Amino acid sequence: ADLEEDLRQAKLQLATKGAEAEQLRVDNMALYEKIRFVQDYQSQSGEMARSSSRDMGSATLRKYAREYEDAMNPFQEFSKREKERGYKDMRAVDRITLSGSKFLLSNKYTRAFAFFYTVALHLLVFSVLWQMSLHSHATIAAMPTHELCSRQRLMENALRVFKHADADGNGVLDSSEFEHALEEEATSS
Repeated sequence: ADLEEDLRQAKLQLATKGAEAEQLRVDNMALYEKIRFVQDYQSQSGEMARSSSRDMGSATLRKYAREYEDAMNPFQEFSKREKERGYKDMRAVDRITLSGSKFLLSNKYTRAFAFFYTVALHLLVFSVLWQMSLHSHATIAAMPTHELCSRQRLMENALRVFKHADADGNGVLDSSEFEHALEEEATSS
């Protein structure tokens, strides 16, 4: 029971400290806004105020300066809402693609993996095509000479028939030339 009471007290203190930290952040933002106002008021030129805010040496001041500028930027909130709206309007496939792309591009290791994976796939396809072309050349080279000659004669015969059927010599058989060639073949047989 004592441990549970201690745990409850610790959670209560944590919540209190979290609220205090948030209030301190809000107070610091208000204080920074006042500092900016005083700097702008004291300086005669806008350039001096901008350069003095850029030259702040403290990391804390730079942090609050960034938060202040982000809070003062009306386009940032608009841009965030538009991105959310665009994401909601996407189809499921597009959301999956976007999430996958963000995952792959978010880390140097995943980018390297995707690059080398793509290169490996290209090399695999190239080697398979190379082997297929070597195999097809070897198959043609291994064909008996009489089979190659009969294929060549068949092609020559088909070319001769085509040229005979192509009456106007334009290299294309239109429907009338094709029908005429079929009629000649039917009467000659």
